[in-house]
Amino acid sequence: MSIFTPMQHPHGPTSCSQHHHAARAFLSAVLLATAATAFAAGPAFTIESPRNGSTFTGPVTLTIAVTGAQIGTPMTGEDHLHVSIDGGPEQAIYHNRTFTLPLPPGQHTIAVQLAGPTHMPLLPDKAVTFTVQPKS
Repeated sequence: MSIFTPMQHPHGPTSCSQHHHAARAFLSAVLLATAATAFAAGPAFTIESPRNGSTFTGPVTLTIAVTGAQIGTPMTGEDHLHVSIDGGPEQAIYHNRTFTLPLPPGQHTIAVQLAGPTHMPLLPDKAVTFTVQPKS
């Protein structure tokens, strides 16, 4: 039962049940859109190896895990990786696999960026710093 008579109702002679139905439908659509946005898997990447602060002897294995993005060539509209070692020039990587890096002894930093087909970053860079010890 409504406290409004049809003449007093703020939207004219419409029943309140029609407004409640429209409000419920609107609220359901908003909640569904919010849930879809919250659970949508966007692109992400992790530097799995080497771990930040780790120490190695011998070659270093670089492993980058990418989810929510197709790694390939920009010419085909796919995303790719930019990798920089010790602040050097970025190298574009068009496949997602493990790399062996023969780095000299000392402290090193590897920075990784997930880039779109236009070479613009899709996410903030991630970096790891580690140490390569001389072979004994």
